[in-house]
Amino acid sequence: MTFEDVKTAVMNLSKEDQKKLIIEVVPEIWGEACTDEECLIKMRQLVDKDTIKEYRKQHMNGI
Repeated sequence: MTFEDVKTAVMNLSKEDQKKLIIEVVPEIWGEACTDEECLIKMRQLVDKDTIKEYRKQHMNGI
């Protein structure tokens, strides 16, 4: 199975299964797969983006 096959399969999962993949599978491969600075920076950006989104929603975008 190629990367593109896996990506297509993941994108076709239900939102519930995608969440399950993130919660259960990502932690299993994290230590081996994400060891370089580029990967860590991208993961931080994703987490920060969602954290900021929730903060803005709670504070009505700074109004």
